[in-house]
Amino acid sequence: MSAKFKSNEGWRKSSTREVKSKCLGLLLLLGGSCTSSAALLETDAELKKKLEILEARIAELEERLERTGGQKEDASPNFTLEKKDIGMAAATGSSNPAAPAHGEIGDKLPVVKTKVADVKPFLDENGWQEGGSKGHGFDRKKFHGGVTLKQDAFFGFQTILDAGYEITDNIDFTFYSWLWTSPNFGRSRVVAGPDGMQVDAGGNGLWTEVGMGLNFRFFDDALSINPQIGVLNGALLSSRIVGRGIRAAEGVVPNITINYDDDYFTGQGYFAYYAAIRDERARDFIHNWVSLGVKPALFNLKNFPVNSVGVHWEHLRFHVDRIDGAPGTLYNWIGPYVELALPMHLALRFAAGADLKGEVANEFYQASIKMHF
Repeated sequence: MSAKFKSNEGWRKSSTREVKSKCLGLLLLLGGSCTSSAALLETDAELKKKLEILEARIAELEERLERTGGQKEDASPNFTLEKKDIGMAAATGSSNPAAPAHGEIGDKLPVVKTKVADVKPFLDENGWQEGGSKGHGFDRKKFHGGVTLKQDAFFGFQTILDAGYEITDNIDFTFYSWLWTSPNFGRSRVVAGPDGMQVDAGGNGLWTEVGMGLNFRFFDDALSINPQIGVLNGALLSSRIVGRGIRAAEGVVPNITINYDDDYFTGQGYFAYYAAIRDERARDFIHNWVSLGVKPALFNLKNFPVNSVGVHWEHLRFHVDRIDGAPGTLYNWIGPYVELALPMHLALRFAAGADLKGEVANEFYQASIKMHF
């Protein structure tokens, strides 16, 4: 009897200890929950405060870019993503165990702050070509063109810059500069020679041509028609004796270039009229050419460093002679050409053949290197 009583008493003591232990554990759990909730509430408050500061900084940056004419498209996506990420962290931080901790958000804020500080110097140092600051408002992605180094048997060495800026979906504003370096077109002096008075050509007053126009594109840019008007400066068109005087705007050069380029064929036609407009208005010229070519894709050739091969025809005519009244063709070239593709947006073109006129020479050659941008 006593043994049974002692056994029951031990069971009751064990049960009492177990109940006390469970109660103590429950109290600890409730206390921890309260503490955790308070901490999470404090973390949420800090996150919301930091988010408000970040949003204010982003709004300030966008307003600054808008005032300076910058393009917000180039800078805003990064800030939008980070703003979204931090907003999600603030919204889910109290319930999602994988949400970033307070220290991680705090570490991320200086990165955004650094980007905000770096944007304005980037725009100011690189100019409108990179970011559109200083009120220019141009988009560098709409520019296209190239620089060509060219040399041939008649004109000698030439440097050409041609460029265009897209103003509508199918129209570009274009401009160019053509620097002619042959001393035969420059300033000269009349000297006494064995056969009487002769013209001694010099290197001053070289032909310098600049112009602008519009380029119209058709058939998904396969065909383009580019009328332009140029101004010629130098000492060739306007003087009775070639190169006797050096004049700005001694002539005008209305010209048109037609280009065709698709996957298999390419071609170009050019026509320019060099008209004297100052002083004696001694002489006018016509300069024109046509080139037609095929591309390797037409023959299913791949990994072949050739842009095109074809035929080149070029013509220069002394069209009006107001002094001696003796116009005529100066050269009439025709021959094959090949254009090679090089790295870094470079192209090498070489043409050679016969001069059908045969007065300057019986043959011709022409080489050019163009860097596209």
